[in-house]
Amino acid sequence: MKIKKIAILSFLAMLIITGCGEKENIEENVVTEPKKEIIPKFNFTTTAGKPITITTTKEGWKFQGLENNVVLLNFFGTWCPPCKAEIPHLNNIRSKLKKDFEILSVDIGPRGGGNNSKEHLEAFVKEFSVTYPIVSGEQAKQLFSVVSELNPSGSIPFMVLFNKQGQYVRYYIGMKPEEMLFNDISATIKMK
Repeated sequence: MKIKKIAILSFLAMLIITGCGEKENIEENVVTEPKKEIIPKFNFTTTAGKPITITTTKEGWKFQGLENNVVLLNFFGTWCPPCKAEIPHLNNIRSKLKKDFEILSVDIGPRGGGNNSKEHLEAFVKEFSVTYPIVSGEQAKQLFSVVSELNPSGSIPFMVLFNKQGQYVRYYIGMKPEEMLFNDISATIKMK
């Protein structure tokens, strides 16, 4: 009985080590195309109707429609009290630095999921006197997930600062003092 078990185990071990023993014949004339890098691209229309396209690459981000500006991506929710409270500060910073700076506010949608309607966002812009562009929709949530590595908790407000070349500078989680944001953005504008 012992010899039978040893023989079976030896046979199984040999099968595992050698595999099936058949080698695939690969035709030499088969040419495969190299895998193309997928470059995330996000197409938005602001609440004011302006088209903005964001493309992310290894070299940096491209903000078509906001070219030659330092860009602050501001992820927010219309239901979020700190997000609402920071609006006057962001309006002030934008009015002081309007030549070389733009805020792009990205609505992550209602607290329970889904997307805010255009009418809801337009009413929000009017009620809170938002002077910078706002975008929304499924692509806004996808954009939020692209930067989620910087913000694993998913907290808002959440802002990401990019220089004029579209390179990441820094991020902010939670409401930040206006003076601190102004100083950081001003320093980024002066960067070459």
